Parts: sequence; C-alpha cells; structure tokens
Amino acid sequence: MPPAGGYRFPLMTVYETTNHNTIYHWATSRGLWPASVAGEPTKIRLGGDPDANLGEELTPIEWWRWFQEFDRRNLQLIYDPSKGWFTLGSRLAPSGS
Repeated sequence: MPPAGGYRFPLMTVYETTNHNTIYHWATSRGLWPASVAGEPTKIRLGGDPDANLGEELTPIEWWRWFQEFDRRNLQLIYDPSKGWFTLGSRLAPSGS
C-alpha cells in the first residue's frame, strides 16, 4: 500500500495534488512560473525548468488564469518533491493505485 498522498517508485516518491496553494508554493520555491504555449492559451505549462517544455515558446500568465485552465481541464500536478521532477496529468486518468 502506498504512503498517504504518494506512490513509491524505485528511488522516487511521487505525489499528486490539485491544491492550488500546494502547487503555487511548490512551483515558486523552485523558480517555476505559470505559462501557456505562445498563441495557445489553453495549453498551460510551468515555465522556468530548462529540462521541460523543450521546443515550446512559453508566455507568462497570471496564476489565477493558470489555475482556471488547470481546473477546467481537470488536471493535477504529479511531482517528486525531493528530485524536482513534475508533470501535469489528468485527474481522470488511472493513477496506478
């Protein structure tokens, strides 16, 4: 059984959250910022990670607008707090539990 709030993978503990406050604090503490793909305001991303969003031009947006799209699309943040790894995924997709 996975620990509360997370799943254990080899050398990685992954958490899932939809909590805006948790996402905001996790992202800003790592220098990440809310963004959308240039010209496509519904394609939201977290900017500021040089290893993510390769080949995409990002436009900074306000947090409230980012969270509005995040909720409209039923997304969740899936992340490893110790390694800085993250992705956005569907709340509707099976989580492996």
